[in-house]
Amino acid sequence: MQMEWAPRFCAKCIAQLIHYLTQHPRGVRADDLHVIGYSVGAHIGGLVSNYLDPVKDGKLGRITGLDPTIVFYMGQNSSRDLDTSDAHFVDILHTGAGILGQWGPNGHADFYVNGGSSQPGCASDTIFKTLACDHTKVTPYFIESIVTKRGFWAHPCPTLFSFMIGWCTPEDREYVLMGEHVNHEARGVYYVKTNPTPPYSQGPPEHLKRKALQILKKRMG
Repeated sequence: MQMEWAPRFCAKCIAQLIHYLTQHPRGVRADDLHVIGYSVGAHIGGLVSNYLDPVKDGKLGRITGLDPTIVFYMGQNSSRDLDTSDAHFVDILHTGAGILGQWGPNGHADFYVNGGSSQPGCASDTIFKTLACDHTKVTPYFIESIVTKRGFWAHPCPTLFSFMIGWCTPEDREYVLMGEHVNHEARGVYYVKTNPTPPYSQGPPEHLKRKALQILKKRMG
């Protein structure tokens, strides 16, 4: 029962804060806000939109879902999942997809890190520790994306299998940054590889390095 009402209660509290900010003389519209949620928190970010007045408050500018959980929002609860209707731009990072995280895609842009389900450096002596690591590793990935000088450069691929065996041939223009500095025009499914230990980002492919780093520098302001 608690798992039923607690996320809604939390979403209402966040919506009240946003309403206060939109009405304050020095406040901001919801359209200028970026909500980030991990696991159940990703779905709470989506629920917030249900309690905002589109006229008085506006619509959330961006929601980033960090491996949205599969545990709570499943079955008949699927209508309350984070999706593209909840903000002007919804980007989702998948690291434990299909196990502790949702498989998706659910956003405007979905990023499947190292294939989306299993993360390098997470192998452990117990299956629980391994799965928990896969699910939680999305957080340090996103944190690093805020400050990295190399960037997590993702690209589309016809299938997950093609990505896993290295049969992707994306065009230069198809590469996009994953994380904080993602292009809000990005649409579809993207894949990206990481290192097993920090720094996790591998940077752009060699032939794009100069141009890509200029883009990253510009986006970081």
